[in-house]
Amino acid sequence: PPLVIPTVPARHYFVFGKPFDTSTVDHDDRAACTTMYGEVKSELRRGLDDVLVAREKDPFKDFARRIAVERISGKPAPTFGIEELNK
Repeated sequence: PPLVIPTVPARHYFVFGKPFDTSTVDHDDRAACTTMYGEVKSELRRGLDDVLVAREKDPFKDFARRIAVERISGKPAPTFGIEELNK
């Protein structure tokens, strides 16, 4: 039987990209839908790339280090500033 080994919880990273107004896009207009799709896809990719870079720079991404700092200080470990995103 397969052996399942639970992993240590990782830190979660979230990013919210710019909103898109789709009220003016005619869903029957293939070209307009394709353009909107490309814009959304590009924004999503940029956001994911930003989060991946920020995660690599996060000094507290390691569970053991983060928990040690939080237990000693009694506060959540600091995270990166929003200015790290959307560069």
